Amino acid sequence: MEKILVCFDGSEWSKKALNEAINLAEKFGSHITVLSVVPKVCFLEIGVDCATVEGIFKAEVEGNLKAAEKILEERGVRGETLILEGSPADVIVDYAKNNFSLIVIGSKGKDATERTLFGSVTQKVAVNATKSVLIVR
Repeated sequence: MEKILVCFDGSEWSKKALNEAINLAEKFGSHITVLSVVPKVCFLEIGVDCATVEGIFKAEVEGNLKAAEKILEERGVRGETLILEGSPADVIVDYAKNNFSLIVIGSKGKDATERTLFGSVTQKVAVNATKSVLIVR
C-alpha cells in the first residue's frame, strides 16, 4: 500500500479517518495525501456572491489542513496536504485515480446542512471510486 488518499473536512469523522490512515501508513510505510475540497457554491439568489462563499470555505479548509499537517508531523508519517475545488465526491473520485492504493474517508462529514446541500460525499465516493475505499466509523 504505497499511497493513501485521506478525505479531510475537519470533522471528528475525518479526524478518525486520518488517524486510521496514519496507523496504516506506519504499518506499511505508506505516503499519505490529505485532501480537502472547497465546493463551488453560489447563493446569488439571496445576495451572497460565489467568491465570498468560496473564500469562507477555503479559509476553513486551510485551517483544517494545518491541523492535519501537525498530526502527520507529530506521528512522523510521510505526507502532504492538498486543496482542490469542485464537487467534493467527484473531485475525490477523480483525484484518487492518480496512483492511490486506498481512499480513507469518514462515515459522516461535517453536518446535516452540508449533507443536504451536497448529498453524502462518503456514499458517492464509495459507489463511484475505482480504488478501494475504507470507511471509518
